[in-house]
Parts: sequence; C-alpha cells; structure tokens
Amino acid sequence: MPFTTPFTTQSTLSLELAKILPVRAAISNSAGSLVTLVRALKRSGSDFLVEEDLAAIFGRGKIEASLEASFRDVVKDASFTPLHADSPIILDAGPGATLGRALKDRYYMATVIQLSFLCWMHEETTLATTLVENMRTRHDSGVQGATPDPDYDGILKTLRACSSQTSHFRWEDLVARVEGRFPASVHWFRLDQNSIRSLSPNLLLGAMDYFYLVQSLPEDRLVMVENQTGLISLIVWAHYILGLAVLVKGSPDGDVNFGMTAQPQLIIKWSFPTPSGPSRFNSQSKPLIASPIIYLLDASLEVILTAEPSENEGLRIDGQECHRLKGYGTTFLQRLFNEKTMVADDDPIYAETANFAVAFAILLSKSMRRLPMIADTRPPTEFEVLMQCYLNTAHWRLFDSGELLFWGIKLDKRTIIDYSDRMTGASIADMVLPSGIRNYLEKVETNTAEFKRNQFIETIKEPASWVLAFAQVIDVKSCADLPLRIAPGLMSCTGVASWDGIGAIDITSSIFFDMVLRLMRKDVTGGFSVVNLEDTFLTSYYGWSLFYGSVGDLDPGRVNCESLSVKRGVPTNTLTLERKYQIMDAPQMKPRMRSPITADKGNSYLARCMTKVHKRDEHYSSRTDAFWLSIRFEIEDIGAYPRILDGGFRQFREEGRYTIYASQYQFQVALWGTIRTAPCTHPDADSKPLPLDMGAVTVSGLTWGNGDGPIHSARICICLVKGDARARWLVVNGINANDNEGALNRQVLLRCDGCCEDCAVKAASAMRGNWLVVL
Repeated sequence: MPFTTPFTTQSTLSLELAKILPVRAAISNSAGSLVTLVRALKRSGSDFLVEEDLAAIFGRGKIEASLEASFRDVVKDASFTPLHADSPIILDAGPGATLGRALKDRYYMATVIQLSFLCWMHEETTLATTLVENMRTRHDSGVQGATPDPDYDGILKTLRACSSQTSHFRWEDLVARVEGRFPASVHWFRLDQNSIRSLSPNLLLGAMDYFYLVQSLPEDRLVMVENQTGLISLIVWAHYILGLAVLVKGSPDGDVNFGMTAQPQLIIKWSFPTPSGPSRFNSQSKPLIASPIIYLLDASLEVILTAEPSENEGLRIDGQECHRLKGYGTTFLQRLFNEKTMVADDDPIYAETANFAVAFAILLSKSMRRLPMIADTRPPTEFEVLMQCYLNTAHWRLFDSGELLFWGIKLDKRTIIDYSDRMTGASIADMVLPSGIRNYLEKVETNTAEFKRNQFIETIKEPASWVLAFAQVIDVKSCADLPLRIAPGLMSCTGVASWDGIGAIDITSSIFFDMVLRLMRKDVTGGFSVVNLEDTFLTSYYGWSLFYGSVGDLDPGRVNCESLSVKRGVPTNTLTLERKYQIMDAPQMKPRMRSPITADKGNSYLARCMTKVHKRDEHYSSRTDAFWLSIRFEIEDIGAYPRILDGGFRQFREEGRYTIYASQYQFQVALWGTIRTAPCTHPDADSKPLPLDMGAVTVSGLTWGNGDGPIHSARICICLVKGDARARWLVVNGINANDNEGALNRQVLLRCDGCCEDCAVKAASAMRGNWLVVL
C-alpha cells in the first residue's frame, strides 16, 4: 500500500461524523399520532425504535434525485388480492407502514432505499446479524447517538418489511448496468458471483459512515477499497444511489469511471490473478481473494480511518443473486455454456438445450406419481397405483412454463415432443443427446466423454424440474416478475436426482411447493429446508406469496392437488391490519367424534347427504411470524349423533348439531392421497334407488383417521355426502391418521364432476383392496 494505517483513537470516528451536516430534527409527531405510528409499524411486522436506529445511519444519505424519483414512482401503487373469496386475509402488495412513512419523509425514504438494495444483494439473516455487530462496534467506538443494544429480531423484521414492500423495484437493472461496464471481466463475474457482489462485514461497517462523510465533504474526503470484493454492491450503492463518483483501477477492462467529476470519491483497486471457479465438468477451483480493508482518506491521501476485516471468522454476509422468473432458465444456460468456453448469446445450442430441458420435464411428469393414503402403512404389493396417480402435466402448461423460464429463446413444440418421444422408455445411460450439445461437450477438455455426457444430463434435470414445478402454478405468466435466487445445483427432489429414466418417481404432497420455495428463498444453513413445511400452506418472501392451489372453500372434486398459486403481496388480516409472512394450520382441536356407522341396509340405497354443513368460518390467530388458521364447521348429523355424558359417549340420538375444527394443510396432504373417478356418460341419480352389492355398505361420518371402526370388514364404504361440497371437504380432511390412532385401512376414491354415483362405486368394486367412495 502507498500509505500506512495510522494509530486511531476511538474518538476519531465520532469527530469525523460531527462534520456531517444534521439531516434530521427531533421527531415532530404528537403523542397520539406517534402511538398510532408505532402500532401501525408493529402490525406491519417492523419496529419503530429499530427503524429510528437504522434511519440515524442510513437516513443521512442524500439519494441521487433521478433514482429517488424512479423508486417513488414504482413503489407507490397499492394492490390487494383476496386469499380466496370471503377470506379475511388479503395479499397486500402496496406500501405498508414502513414505506408509507418513507413516501412522506425523505429521511426515511433514504433509509428504505438503501436497505431495499442491501436486501436485494444479500441474504437477510446474515445481513441483520452483521448490522447488529456493526452498530455495536460504532457504539464501542464512541459514535455519538450510536445504538448500544441493537435488536437482531427488530432489524430482521425491518429488513423484511423494506424488501417485501419494495420488491417490484428493479435493482437488477442497475446491477446489469455495472456489469455491462466490464465486458472483459464478465467471465470473472460469472465464476465468482458471491465475492464480486456481496459486501464483507468490514466493508459494510466502513460504508455505513464513510460514504456519508464523503457526501458532506466531497472535496476533502474519499474512500478507497483495496480489492474488488463487493465491487458491484459498492458501485451501485455509492454511485447510483448516493451519486458519488467511483473509479475502478486496474481491472481487466482497465480503469473504469462512474461519474463525470475529475476526482473520484470512491476508488476500488482490482486485485489479480483472476480465480478459476468450479465447473460442472471440473470441480477444481482456486482460493478466492481475501476480504479487503476499506479506508477513509483526506484530499492528500492520508489515512483518517480504516475498517479492517473482522477477527470473528463466523461473522459474514451471504451474498445472493436475484433474477426474475422471466428468463431465469436462459441466464442459467448462458452461464452453463460459458463456464469453460465462450459461447455467443445467439448460438443455436441454447434453443437446443432449452427444448431438451422441456422434453425432459415431460418425461419427469410421466414418471412422477402420488401414492395412495395407505402407501405409508402397507407394502407396495398390497395396493395398486393407478394411472390417475401419475402427474402427466398438460403439455400446454409445460410449454407456458418453459417459454417464461427460457425467455428470449425460441422453443419449438414439435422438436420438444420429438425429443420426448425418443427418450421415453430409455434409460439415462441410453439417451442420445442432440448433436449441438454433443459437439459442445467434445470441446470441454476435462474428463471422459461418458462422464461429460452423464454429467450434462444430471445438470439438465435441474432446469427441467423448474419447468415442471412452475407448470403447476396457476396463471404462471402473471408471475414473470417473481424474484428468484440463482442457486444452481440444488435439486430438491431426491427422486429426480437419482432417477434412471425408467422407474417411477414417488412424490410427496409438498414437492412442488418446496421446489418453488427453494428458488424464492435462500437458506444459510447449507440445506434448503427454508421453512418448516409441516402444517404450512402459505409462505411469503420478498413481497410474493406461495401457497397451495387447494386453499379456499372449494369442493375437493374440483381441486387440482398438484396446483400452486404464486401472487404478489404479503398476507394481511383485514380485521387487525397485521402482516405476517407465513400461514399454517393451528394445532387441531380434536372433537370426540364417533366412528363412521352404517346408514343403509338391504340391496339398494339413495345417494344423498347425511351430514349437512350449515356454516364455515375461518379464524386467524397471530403468532410471532405467522398466522394460525383454524376452520370451524357447524354440522348437522342426520342419523345417529353422539351425546356426551360424563366425559364419554354413552348414547346416541337421532339428529343434532355439533362443531368440527379442520385445517388447510391437512386437507392438502389428504387430497394428495385420493384417487379421482373418470368421467362417464350417465346422469346423476336424483332420488333414484341404486344397487347396493354385497361387500358394499353406505356410511355416515366425517372422521376416518381412527381406522374404520365398526364397518372395518366392509370392502367398499360409500360415504353419503352427495351435494354438500363442505361435507365432502371434511371427509377428505378426515382421512388422515390422528395422533395415537389407527391409520386409514382403505384407499379413497373421490367422485368428481362428470361421473355418476353408480359408476363411482363400480369403479371401486373393479379394483382390488378396500375402498372409501366419497359421493
């Protein structure tokens, strides 16, 4: 270095900061309005005191005028989408309390803009941890007014509030503008995205004060960073957000200037050699460059302050690269083919590979299957997995998903079908790759031809699984702006990862939810169980909500249990105005329910409903980070109804009313294990006796999780809930095994629109095993 680090007392930083002109007067709110504001922030998931602490740092920034105007214009509009009809929960995509205050006050707007950008570039939990440590360091350094006890939970909530309320601002355009100034370095960027994008803790610590000192004293102060770590974040933050002039010295593109002033206020020195990152066909890589020191200098380049790398190696900020769903797969392919060689963006290999990936998604769809409810308790030889259980996603859905993911690449449907037909029935070892891909792999110098071919197919499983997952999303084209994390190599379904091209792939009810969630949200633990999926049916990240398509007051026969919904907005309770980032089932209140009982005797029966649902209400209770949903049903049971005496069942009466609490996630899991009837050409039986063959009985009851009770020996049980969508919903919901109770002893056949009652029963009779037919 051309200079040495000076001896600095703790008061040096405080004295320097005294030179910043005051930008904020005392809070002017009246007591009443302040209390109202505090409550509004708390309901929205943020924290008043934490926002004040963060604004005391970031609110000092003078935001570049055109960026602020553009930001305000993008984020100001509100939109609301009901979770489903008559739900008290809406998905609020408009300004919450945090952004609403910022739109009225430039001090808070400066804070929101900078935090929004930092959240776009960094994983939020490690960013929050580092902010806590840096704020504590500032206090220990004697900075006047610095926070002595920063609150991690409050900071994390505030970061989430900022990111969720500003997710539609396109920070990626500014990132691309910076990258576009380094054409000779693009290969370097692709090999080391995390290092080149994310700030180290000490870089963030220095920037939290040095940038604002330079803004106040532009002729007398400048900042220097000794290597390119965090280069993209630093340039966007310093130049495009704060309007500082930046010089990058000695890059592969030479000296690159951002800003027209003769004297730069931020100098970033490029360090060589360029690292060679790992390839999908070669796992070797060189060490990354070390975290740099950031310096505050005076006009004569004398060092005033430094922020050196932390001695705590566990303190880090995980970078993340975000990309919208539109074109996500295209970017993936561009990086794949430029790992070891340079391939032009118009090379036909991109279209060839995109078509191949969509064709592979068709193969996966044909091989993926849902298992019956009893599959977990019986060996595969004792039940039959019917064709209705195989996914077989409609081709048009796969094409829509593929066109969005591979935006800018022209897909050819005939070519895709041809690839799919040629690969159907072939093992992966025997699949023939398209000629353009084979030619590319021949140019890759490392490893054997067979290894490269097999590795390429394993790699294509990843974008193929994306195509398949987003093909399950209802109206996927409306999700073009969904922010996703670029994290290749993270196959969420082990069945797909190990698939040999021939066998079936058994999938769970959360498979596609998990696939999409892995792309939406980065986990810092190394794995990707990013939320507790047990009992969770909606999760929100970066202002978008992902939930099962089965959510709502729906007839189960009209629900596609594989479908997902992805919509902009954060769950907000219209009754309390609270915002949460997750909705899950409340712990069930388990009523003492009788087992199903026989309803009809003889050789015939009437298709009817013996269990009427008179009312359905959704109740949302609040927890720290989630809403808990319990769904209350008022039931009228026509027939034997239990009277509870002395804490237990003692007798039955002919009819009565009672209450059941059910849950949404439980319904999704149960519906996943049902089999649907095929259409027929017969009309429904209205008040017409239907034959009741030997071995079949009609039953009344909603809860089947405790086994089959007194009708255990019947091969076919016909559940009499015809015409009541909610009663049908409750029967499906009730086929899961409850704690400490027996599992369902039969497969479930759900009668759907277009199939008459008699054909539904006959379909079950024609199949082996015991069945519950839900009319």
